[in-house]
Amino acid sequence: MRFFALLWAVMVMLAVSPAHAQQVQMATCWPGGCSCALSDVTLADLEVMLGKPNPPGADQMTLVVEDTGFSWRSQTPEQIDRSFGGPGSCPVYLAGPMLPEDGIWRMSAGATDSSACPLLQGQAIPAQLSGETRQIDWNGGFHPDSLLVEARGMVRWSRTGDRSWRGVVVDESLADGSGSTSGSVIWRMALVSPTEITGTSVFEYTIASSQADAQVQALLGSLNCRTVTPFRANRID
Repeated sequence: MRFFALLWAVMVMLAVSPAHAQQVQMATCWPGGCSCALSDVTLADLEVMLGKPNPPGADQMTLVVEDTGFSWRSQTPEQIDRSFGGPGSCPVYLAGPMLPEDGIWRMSAGATDSSACPLLQGQAIPAQLSGETRQIDWNGGFHPDSLLVEARGMVRWSRTGDRSWRGVVVDESLADGSGSTSGSVIWRMALVSPTEITGTSVFEYTIASSQADAQVQALLGSLNCRTVTPFRANRID
C-alpha cells in the first residue's frame, strides 16, 4: 500500500502539466472492482517520475494501479473492472476533487463469492455489511465513517487514492516453530461518482503446519478460506 500512496502523491504534485499534453488514463483497482479517471498527469511526466519510457502505444492504454504496484493494459475500462471482480462498469471521470452529494443514501450488499472457501460451499453467508437507508451530510469531504456510522472506531481507515479508502477491521496472525494461522477482514471503498460508492469486504483465514504429514496438510488446506462480498451505496434522493 505504501507504493500506491507514494505513486498517487507524486501524481497529485505533478497535476500542473499543460492541458494540451497527452494525459494518463488510470484505473485504481482492488479485489471487487475499479475506479477510473483521466489524470492530470501526462505521459511525459510519468516517464520522468518512473525513470523509464512508457510502453509503445501507452496513449491508447490504461495505467492500472494496485496496492502492489502498477501495470499498463490495453483492455477497456469495463474489461479491467470485470477482471478485478467488478460488474464491468468503470466510467472515466476527470481527475480532480469529487465530492459525494448530501441526501438520502441507500446501502446494499451483493452476493458473497465463497469459491475460495471449501467449508462454506453451498451455504448461505450472512452479509458482513447490513443495508440501510438514511440521510447523510458529508460535510464537504468523502470519508467512510460518514457512510458506516455503526463501524466508527472499529475500523482503521487509510486513504489509498483521491477517492478511495482501505479499512482494516481485523488483521491478526500467530506463528511458532510448527505452524501459523492468520485471519483478516479488509474493507475497500471508492467514490465512483457524486451519487455512487462501491466497495468490497474481504475475509481471509489461513492455517498451515510445517510438521504435519500429507493427510493433515490436506485437512488444514481445506480449512483455508477467502470470501469477497461486494457492496454499493447510492444517493436516492
